[in-house]
Amino acid sequence: MQKYSRLLISFISLMISFFSLFGFLATFEPVSNAIAFRAFYSILGITTVTISIRMMYLAIRNPPLVE
Repeated sequence: MQKYSRLLISFISLMISFFSLFGFLATFEPVSNAIAFRAFYSILGITTVTISIRMMYLAIRNPPLVE
């Protein structure tokens, strides 16, 4: 069960990272205070990609304790 919950966390994290990528690209339109939004979306994207990679790694590499 732990494997599936880690994969679910990884999938949700990837969805958030795609949203932050879209938001980052959308900040290149002419708006005020775009640098703050770019910084927020960059930090959010890097964090969620890191979480997703870590959860996938743990789900694949660590065997389940109880079958």
